[in-house]
Amino acid sequence: MHALTEILGLLASLTSFILWVPQGLRVWRARRAPASLTGLAVSTQVISLIGNVLWAAYGVLIGSFWVGAPVVVNVPILLMTIVVLRRARRAAALPTTSEPGPLDGATTPEVPEVALAA
Repeated sequence: MHALTEILGLLASLTSFILWVPQGLRVWRARRAPASLTGLAVSTQVISLIGNVLWAAYGVLIGSFWVGAPVVVNVPILLMTIVVLRRARRAAALPTTSEPGPLDGATTPEVPEVALAA
């Protein structure tokens, strides 16, 4: 019976490994294209990261390797996803104009005065 339990744990861990790999690959390939990363929430990644760490701690406490094993693959993928998403969102928030502004040492154009009739 113990062997069957370990096989079941192995299969459950493999599904957890496989679950995050496609998203990790998508994020890694699109890391320089912030527009293609829409739809991925940083909060979801953080919650999943916390959940994985808690499952790993639980696995250690009960002495079950397979309960905590997915953390080996999932945590690096989740950390990379969080970093890439935050950088992409930060880059998307920056102004995209290349024209110098008033603080860049450029002079502001003169505005003609308009006389109003009384």
